[in-house]
Amino acid sequence: MPPTRPLSLDGFILRLPEETDIGALVRFGDDPDTAETLWVPIPSPCSPAAARERLRGFVDGWSGRSTFGPTLVVAEAASGEFVGIVFLRPREDRTIEIAYGTAPKHRCRGIATRALRRVCQWCFDERSVARVELLIAQGHEASCRVAEKAGFESRGIRQTQVAGTSRRYDDLLYVLEAPT
Repeated sequence: MPPTRPLSLDGFILRLPEETDIGALVRFGDDPDTAETLWVPIPSPCSPAAARERLRGFVDGWSGRSTFGPTLVVAEAASGEFVGIVFLRPREDRTIEIAYGTAPKHRCRGIATRALRRVCQWCFDERSVARVELLIAQGHEASCRVAEKAGFESRGIRQTQVAGTSRRYDDLLYVLEAPT
């Protein structure tokens, strides 16, 4: 179940994806770093048609009709401008895996850390989640710093497989447990 209203975040909000995000998704997909990020499912490069199709998948994730899972957009509170994106992958054991990305011009401002903290708080409070996991590709030091600043603990390596390619990766596992 999606949030009934946007989640506030100190000058930003977390909201459902909207048609107005298509241009931002195209720009996000055209960023060279996005091409290297397998866990942020935005094609690189990204055409407007591909962005529109992907946006539909993000919206459908809330109903379970999409492979992406529930998706939230991080946006500037005043303008609604797309700043980043957060993907949730619920599991049956009250665990959620989260993947996230920040648009190129908004990086290095602490937005991803604050968004991750806020989404986790919402998951713990409103979705009865017991554990949140992040899988980070080795060598992505910025993502590791985001995880650590958001309160996640490193728990070693987990082998993962990309569904579309069947390629296997040894990813860093970061975990945040619900407060007791």
